[in-house]
Amino acid sequence: MSSSATTWRGSTMASRAAERREQLVRAGFALLGGEGAGATTMRAVCREAGLSLRYFYENFADREALLIEIYDRTARALVDAVTTRLADAPADETARARVAFDAAAQYFADDPRRGRIMFRETLADDTLRARGADTLPAFVTLVAAQLAPQRAARFISTSGRIPLPVSAISGALVALFLDWLDGDVEANRDEVVDYATRLTITILGLA
Repeated sequence: MSSSATTWRGSTMASRAAERREQLVRAGFALLGGEGAGATTMRAVCREAGLSLRYFYENFADREALLIEIYDRTARALVDAVTTRLADAPADETARARVAFDAAAQYFADDPRRGRIMFRETLADDTLRARGADTLPAFVTLVAAQLAPQRAARFISTSGRIPLPVSAISGALVALFLDWLDGDVEANRDEVVDYATRLTITILGLA
């Protein structure tokens, strides 16, 4: 196949396809984080991205596949933000927990749409609810491992079921961060981070 058949204005077919996928993901993120899952339809995403439905189906089997892609990227970026900060955190267990929650708070404060995707829309959409049910306990387990690495094994499920304290703290943290991001609690960021740290240590029995 000639180069003219695979390139256009210096861009290959593969790179153009990848860019269209990114356009759809960016559009989906804007809609999901700004207007919610109900507004994130295939047609709305295509309008936002300036692409036809043909390109949507070239990249995603359905709307649910796009929602999962957006959620997973948002969750992975959260973990990256937290683990990056933890790399330079002090050895003290309580201080490390506070660093983890401060990194999470900063991540959501930098773009509140992230919080809506990870917290509010997991309550509104069945696909995201199932995704959040797996992801949020995993994040709690990550924090627990930083707090007490020698005892982290007891917070890791071997049966596919979520340990009771991990379930409890997952729900509590969703409510806490969601209310803070919505401005519904009388607390600043430092107070929220301190409370999340104390709450986690208490519920997980690490004090």
